[in-house]
Amino acid sequence: MQASSPIHRIALYVRVSSEEQREGQTIDSQIAELERFARERGWVIADIYKDDGWSGGMLARPELDRLRDDASKARFSGVLVNDVDRLARDVAHLGVIKRDLERKGIQVIFRKLPAENSPMRNLMVNILGSFAEFEKELIADRTRRGRRHKVEVRQRFIGCIPPYGYQYVRTGSKEGEDGILRVNPEEAVIVRRMFQWVDEEGFSARRVISRLNQTSILPRKGASRWAKSSVLRILRSQVYAGTWHYNKHESYEPERSSRNHKYRRSLKSSTRRRPRADWLPVTLPEALRLVPHDRWERVQDRLTQNISFSPRNSKHAYLLRSLVRCAGCGARFVGEPCHLKFYYRCLTRCKKVGTVQEGDLDNTVWGAVEKALLNPDLVIENIAKLQEQNNGRSEEVAAQAAEIEKTMEQLQMEESRILEAYRQEIITGAQLGREIQKLEARRASAQALQNQLPKEVPRPLLPKARIMELVAEFCAQIGSRLASIQPEEKQQVLRYLVREIIFDGSTARIRAIIPPGGIATTTPYLRGRNPDQQENEEISKNERNKCYQPQESLHPSRSQDGGLAFELIEEVHRNVEARAAASRANLVKANAALQKSRESAPRNDRAGEVEIR
Repeated sequence: MQASSPIHRIALYVRVSSEEQREGQTIDSQIAELERFARERGWVIADIYKDDGWSGGMLARPELDRLRDDASKARFSGVLVNDVDRLARDVAHLGVIKRDLERKGIQVIFRKLPAENSPMRNLMVNILGSFAEFEKELIADRTRRGRRHKVEVRQRFIGCIPPYGYQYVRTGSKEGEDGILRVNPEEAVIVRRMFQWVDEEGFSARRVISRLNQTSILPRKGASRWAKSSVLRILRSQVYAGTWHYNKHESYEPERSSRNHKYRRSLKSSTRRRPRADWLPVTLPEALRLVPHDRWERVQDRLTQNISFSPRNSKHAYLLRSLVRCAGCGARFVGEPCHLKFYYRCLTRCKKVGTVQEGDLDNTVWGAVEKALLNPDLVIENIAKLQEQNNGRSEEVAAQAAEIEKTMEQLQMEESRILEAYRQEIITGAQLGREIQKLEARRASAQALQNQLPKEVPRPLLPKARIMELVAEFCAQIGSRLASIQPEEKQQVLRYLVREIIFDGSTARIRAIIPPGGIATTTPYLRGRNPDQQENEEISKNERNKCYQPQESLHPSRSQDGGLAFELIEEVHRNVEARAAASRANLVKANAALQKSRESAPRNDRAGEVEIR
């Protein structure tokens, strides 16, 4: 240890973190105390190094690094710090900084500690450094638990950047005090329109962006155009349906930072989404709900379907894309091109159900749907039969639920009797434990049966007159357009009507639903492709954004909840004759190629060849 030398010029180092700023501590108060302390001892202040808003757990701080660089240039002979925790809140960092300065001949003086350079003082510095590190962890834990208590117990909205459509208003003058969330009337109108476009008009996220940009509605931050991420963040956020989630994201330290910043206020500069089980929901007041919850759910279903149905994800337009499921394993059927032909196959290749040619399954499904739409009586009979089965199942489920509830009550009564027998010393503690263990096993079995019951009970049967009215109206709306329907409109009708198709290799079980609303028509957006122009013709960007197709598309005008479900079972007719003709044509080609190779090959190389028949 070097002997301490007289101090003539001294540097002041001060630091305050963002958390301490919220508690009212300022960096100016530290500077005033250190300047008064230096004047009392006759020291000349060489410079003041201020790390404002920087955590003591960070070793890389801009003013601290400048202090250490100036120490190498001998600009001062001592560093005055208010307390140990101002220099660092990590014992390892404290030792690195202190030893580095002392190695350069700079004395480190803490205003709240004795100025003597002794082993006792070094011990006090290390002890106080450990307490500073402990205090940092304690502050972080208190902050985390306090915020969780506000969310879980008090159901309060924690101040953060408010979502689009809201504004956060502080109720107090001090920074850090709780505020309230209020609706921004101008932005709320836009949010409601966006959900309405997706729900009622069947818009995709890209079409919502196009509509917003065309109507000159600007984002909050003043950008000239809306971005897809901003629109999807709004449409996916559940806060507009009345539920805000806390603890959705967690901070972590990235392996490789994309920003080449020398100084970062936090090592955990990236965020990632936590598992949904860790989210803490907060139910907002009714006045803050901008969108009904059922509409929000329908919009989520629509956005999910858009991902599956998007033409960007397919090179060939399969009519039944994302609608067919394997009867063997339940996986989706996907398109499979092979030798200039297209097939449907199981995604997992389970080999329980074979592939089927695209035309065979398409023709079967569309023929069954077309036949049903042109014959409303067939659909009415199927709906009535299916709903009667659902009513029977609902009665059975209700009976099972009542029986399980009765069993649970009996188990509760038995447990009470056993505990009373133990209190009266009729049975011993060992006997009590065995009986309770038996009861718990029976209770677990009953709970497992209860969990296996369907969560949703089928709706009661509608009157037949109402069914006939809904089916006739629906079939009339679509049936009138079947004669002149275009190939691309067939896909829209199937996606609107069919929920899924179960294919077992020979038959297709078509599960469909007729919604109670009518059919709305809109002009679809083509994302810049103009069908009336030649493929090699260039279109300007402005014209591309305004390009529309003159035909109309189908989508539900109201909720599909409460619709009339029915099933169609149709045998898949495979074109065996066409396949046989194709096989014969392939054999003819193979024989012709073989004959040609024989004629061109030498005589002694023809041995062993056999004609293909």
